[in-house]
Amino acid sequence: MPPHEFSPSSRYGLEYLKKERKFESQTMSSIETTAFQRLESEDRLVKPAHKGPTHSAGRFGFRGEIALAHDPELHLTAVFAAADEGDQALSFLAGQLASYKELPALVEVLGDTIKPEGKYFIYVGDVKRGDRYQVGFGDKSLYVLPYDDVSVYNELIDFFYLDKTKMKKFDTAAKIDAIADGAAKYDETFPKVSYEEGLGRL
Repeated sequence: MPPHEFSPSSRYGLEYLKKERKFESQTMSSIETTAFQRLESEDRLVKPAHKGPTHSAGRFGFRGEIALAHDPELHLTAVFAAADEGDQALSFLAGQLASYKELPALVEVLGDTIKPEGKYFIYVGDVKRGDRYQVGFGDKSLYVLPYDDVSVYNELIDFFYLDKTKMKKFDTAAKIDAIADGAAKYDETFPKVSYEEGLGRL
């Protein structure tokens, strides 16, 4: 048999490859089994650069925008987010809001897709430089940081001390994995404030 041909019974035969692909499709996360399902059903996940499984087993990732209203001006932009299969809440979320006053709308839209132990980083246009705090909404909180005209992606790379050179070589799914893993390891705390207290700091 010529070296470039494969027997159907060989390790690299057609039947074997079909089985491999079937196995891969069964083990990949689907949006229906994650916290993204409700947001997807409500048409909240818009302008996706990635919306699908990542390279980390059981993880589904999203990069794009989350619509808070039909008004395109009221979106969480530059979003990176991840959820684990079978978990009804996002494990990680980062994005940008134009105004601090949009935080309640964001929390209302996210609802039960955020959880007390989740890591959520929101860069806000009108938060003063140097201010960083955790804003509480019930038993959940958001890390709120100023936005200094640097992309959220670059902010996150610096924030989690990720290797910029390696990140350049990654596809979008791998970038989501690296950032989500960085967020999971992040254990620093900021001053905890209520929404109203944060409003008074603007």
